[in-house]
Amino acid sequence: MNYLQQEIQGSQEPKNKIFDFVQENSLDGLWYWDLKNPDNTWVNTTFWKSIGYDGEHEAERPADWRTVVAPADLAAVEAQLAACVAGGTSNFTQLVQCTHRDQSAVWLQCQGLIMRDDDGQQERLVGVLLDVTKEKIALATAHEFATHYSTILSNQSVYIIRTNTAGNYTYVNDFFCERFGYDAKIIGTSSMDSIYEDDRPKCIATVMKCFTEPEKPHQVILRKPYRDNTVKSNHWEFKGIVNGAGELVEILCVGYDVTLLVENFEKSQHLLEVTKQQNARLQNFAHIISHNIRSHSANLTSLVRFLQEAKGAEQTAMFLQMLKTSTDKLAETIVNLNEIVTANSNAHQPRKPRSLQREVNKTLEALNVLIHQNSIAVLVNIPADVTVHVVPAYLDSILLNLLSNAIKYRSPQEAATIEVTTHSENEYIVLSIKDNGLGIDLDRHGAKVFGMYKTFHKNEDARGVGLFITKNQIEAMGGKINVQSKLGNGSTFNVYFNEGV
Repeated sequence: MNYLQQEIQGSQEPKNKIFDFVQENSLDGLWYWDLKNPDNTWVNTTFWKSIGYDGEHEAERPADWRTVVAPADLAAVEAQLAACVAGGTSNFTQLVQCTHRDQSAVWLQCQGLIMRDDDGQQERLVGVLLDVTKEKIALATAHEFATHYSTILSNQSVYIIRTNTAGNYTYVNDFFCERFGYDAKIIGTSSMDSIYEDDRPKCIATVMKCFTEPEKPHQVILRKPYRDNTVKSNHWEFKGIVNGAGELVEILCVGYDVTLLVENFEKSQHLLEVTKQQNARLQNFAHIISHNIRSHSANLTSLVRFLQEAKGAEQTAMFLQMLKTSTDKLAETIVNLNEIVTANSNAHQPRKPRSLQREVNKTLEALNVLIHQNSIAVLVNIPADVTVHVVPAYLDSILLNLLSNAIKYRSPQEAATIEVTTHSENEYIVLSIKDNGLGIDLDRHGAKVFGMYKTFHKNEDARGVGLFITKNQIEAMGGKINVQSKLGNGSTFNVYFNEGV
């Protein structure tokens, strides 16, 4: 007889009180099974409390315990019991899964003892139950963790590192050291030192996620300098490792080289940007054709009509000269368009120096018929030495759009005037085209003056593309445009040619 047995038997306390203390405080349940009458089974209240019930009510219905035990585990217990009976053994162990009141799983370790009568026949089964749910979950988590990383851990093409919560290395694998040129001395140093400086905020943000969502993988792409001084992009998965108290103690980082993928993505982005630029140039090209050629065509049609109605040789000669100027301007526009077509599609349109005074005068000559018809006074005050670097076809289009608009939207009540001037402003040469025409209500239309298909007057031939084209072309050359206007008091368009690029 051992000491504990002697102590219990010799105690002044009733033996059933000692038994109750042991079974209620040391165990998570007791299980009784009458083997001579299998329908007679019983579990104590501690069992029910272990799975979330109050125990008293359930104890009144002894057979109910079968409803909370997984059927497969119940069958396994019965098989174990049959094997013990057949083999003449008295003890067995079985892990049993039960359903908690909140529908979660509770794992109980059952230690079974078969009790026999004086004739050696099995009489009762007594089982003691211990809650091993925490251990079961920990084992499952460890198995999941091992399964998740089993492939990459055996793969010599991935980097595996661990850091403590301060970000210092606690482990690095050989492949990491080989690729990045490190050795064992890196242990204890800051992991931030090996990360490309611009990517450190991303790394810190990902680490913070490990603190707020431990044990959940977090993805990030970071650049690191290789031992050959090249910078490589690496995809990393960070995962927090917690201790038994649920506290983050380390961060496991598994990574692999994605430099080629990143470079290909950047190439795709560049190709997309080039495509957008090409589409913008194509749109410009189409607008120039539809707008500028249309203007030249209308001018030529008018001149032909004037020639047909000319009175005398002097008028005929004047209109012929105008016709020659217009056809020359049309030919120049076509040449400029041809330059756009033949330019390298992967580069910006080449900019060339142009005398602003000469280009303005050539455009006014092309519009001479309209200016003559409407008795418009034009003043050009541009120094002869003012040169701008532009895409010639764009400048041609910009001047034609703005000057033809100044003519088209002239005031019907007073003599029309157009004033063209220039001045310098920082890195810009600013061309101002001022008229005394209809003007624009900027309080109502200021935000959409340069929008596509936006018109502000009721002219039948207004299509709302000219100013949109102009803004697009100026910005394509690094410049900008604005307007100062008041309804009924004319407009001043300021074109900023960027000479600093």
